[in-house]
Amino acid sequence: MELKEFIKTAIADITEAIVELQTELDNGAIINPTLPNAIATKTLTINNEIRPIEHLAFDVAVTATDASDIKGGAKAGISIFGAKVGGGASAQTENVSRLTFSVPVVYPSTHVDTPKEISYAKHRETLRKHYPRNEE
Repeated sequence: MELKEFIKTAIADITEAIVELQTELDNGAIINPTLPNAIATKTLTINNEIRPIEHLAFDVAVTATDASDIKGGAKAGISIFGAKVGGGASAQTENVSRLTFSVPVVYPSTHVDTPKEISYAKHRETLRKHYPRNEE
């Protein structure tokens, strides 16, 4: 697997898992809730909600391979560490390196009402009970 495919697949799988958990769990858990207050430069405001910026860390072993067969054809590439076994007469040089990096990501989140929002909703409901609108 190429490195770019590995990164794309990993991020897609993680964010899809978060969305699935948000809809499937029915035990009071909240997956990646929005924040009531900003935390310096570690948050973004998206659609009036404060969302944390996470750093998804990767530590992968990659191989740089230079292979040639007896006919003189050469191939080179970089991929996630793995082994391939094949028949035929060929020569292969393989260097393994480690890459450590992080990708900033804002995960899908769930809104959690703040105490202020809860109080406002209760107040609004009380007003509706005492002052109903005539909708004719």
